[in-house]
Amino acid sequence: MSLAEVVLHFGRTRHYECALVEDDRVISYGELARLVATTGTYLAKLGIRCGDRVGICVPDTSDHLVALLAVAQSGAVAVPLEWRATPSENGRLVADLNLACVLVAAPARGVENCATVAIDAQWHAGVAQASPSTASPAGWHDTFIIAATSGSTGKPKFTATTHLQYYLNIVANWELMELAGRHRCLATLPFYYGAGRTSCMTHLLRGDCLVLYSSVFAPAEYVEIVNRLGITVVGAVPSTVRQLLAAGGQVPLFPKLARFFVTGAPLHANEKREAAQWLTPHFYEKYGSAEVSTMTILRPGDLEDRADSVGQPHSLARIEAVDDNDQPLPSGAVGALRFRTPGMGSPLPESADTERFRKGWFYPGEIGRIDDAGYVFLNGRASDVIMRGGAKIYPAEIETTLAQHPGVLEVAVLGRRGPRNEEEVVAFVVPKGVARTADLLAHCRMRLTPHKVPRQFFLIPEMPKTASGKIDKIALVERLSLEDPV
Repeated sequence: MSLAEVVLHFGRTRHYECALVEDDRVISYGELARLVATTGTYLAKLGIRCGDRVGICVPDTSDHLVALLAVAQSGAVAVPLEWRATPSENGRLVADLNLACVLVAAPARGVENCATVAIDAQWHAGVAQASPSTASPAGWHDTFIIAATSGSTGKPKFTATTHLQYYLNIVANWELMELAGRHRCLATLPFYYGAGRTSCMTHLLRGDCLVLYSSVFAPAEYVEIVNRLGITVVGAVPSTVRQLLAAGGQVPLFPKLARFFVTGAPLHANEKREAAQWLTPHFYEKYGSAEVSTMTILRPGDLEDRADSVGQPHSLARIEAVDDNDQPLPSGAVGALRFRTPGMGSPLPESADTERFRKGWFYPGEIGRIDDAGYVFLNGRASDVIMRGGAKIYPAEIETTLAQHPGVLEVAVLGRRGPRNEEEVVAFVVPKGVARTADLLAHCRMRLTPHKVPRQFFLIPEMPKTASGKIDKIALVERLSLEDPV
C-alpha cells in the first residue's frame, strides 16, 4: 500500500470535489485518481519497476504532482530535482544515485549521464490509453522519496523516507496546523524543496483543494489572488513576508485567511508581530528540515511572550539541546539541537552520513535552547558561530538586533578572518529607504557588547537567495572578497 492510495480513495469517495486548480483547469479527485492510476501503468510500460529510482525534473505543475503520486503507486522511488538547474548541475547531483530515468518537462532540458523521459504530447497520449493500476506493489516500509537538503549552507545531502514515515510527517502537520473542514491552499513554494512538496501532500491527503500558481510574482498580485480566489491557507518564505509587509497598508491584507504559514527560515520577533498585525492575525511560523519535516510551530498566541522562538514541537517529536559529548542539557542551556520522530528519514546506505544521524537522533547543525514549556529558541547554525577572543558569537543575535532598526529590510551576519587571524563580524544589509552605516553602527553599539558589534557593513540592493527563498550565505561568503566596506 502506497501514499497514493489515499488519493485513490478520495477518487471514489469525493469523486467530484476539487483537488487541483491550475489556470483555467479544475481537476477533481476522481480525475486526479484516474491520472495517477493510469500514469502508474504507463510507467510500468516504460520499464519502471518496483524499487527503481525515478528522477522528477518537472516545473511546479499538476504534471509534477501526478508524476510524484504515480511513481509512489508504481512502487518506484521518487527523486525530485530542481527543474531550473542546468543539466550538468543535476547530473552532478545524482551522479551516484543510479536513477532508472528522469522525467523532464517538454521541451526537455535533460540530465547529463542519465536517461530521460519527456512529459509531452506523446506521454499524455500514452497515459490516456493506459488502463488504471489499482494495486500498488509498494509497502509502508518501502522508500517513497529520496530528497536533498536545500544546499544553502553546503553540498546537498540526500535522505530516504518511507511511505509510513512520510505519512506520519503529514499527520504531524495536521496536528500542528489545527485545521478543521476543507480548505483552499495556494501552492506557491517550489515542489523540489521539502516545505513546498510536503505542503501540497498535506492538503491532498486531507482532501483539500490546491490552487497552483507560479512562485514568482509581485506582492500586489499575491494579495489579489489570495482574496479573489477565496484562499484559506497559504505558505510563504520570509522574503515574501517582508515584501508583503513593505507593500501593506493600515488594515490586514488577508482578512479571510484561516492560516498563514511562514517556513524555510525564522523571521525576527518584530517581523512576526508585524505580520500578525498587518497581514493576518492567523499567522504561524513552522520550523523543521527535509530529514524530519515540520518539527515545531509558533502560534499567534505565542507572539506576545515568545515571538523570538520557533514554537513547540508536535506530540511525537523529541527535541533536546546537548553538549559536546551528546549529553542532554538542562532547560534554558544553549547547545546543539537534536531531533527524533517516527517520521524521521534516514541517510542513503551509500552515503554513510554518521555526522547528522547518530544513535537514533538527527542533528541538523543548529545551536539553540529549549525552555520549560518546550519552546525552541534558535541561536544559529553551528557552522555559522563566530569565535572571537575565545567567546562564541551567534549571528542570529546580531541579525535580530539589526532587524529592529527602521532602515533595515533584510540582514545577514557572518564571520571572516581578519589581519590578525581572528574572526571579525561583518553584516550584509538590504536597506529600507535611506540607511547610513554610521547609524547602523551606533544602533549596534547601544544594544550589543563591543565584541559582537560588526566591524564592517555591506549595503547591498538584495540578498542572494536559494530557489527555496533562503538567504544564500555561501554566496555572501564568496562576495566578501569582492565587496568593499562602506
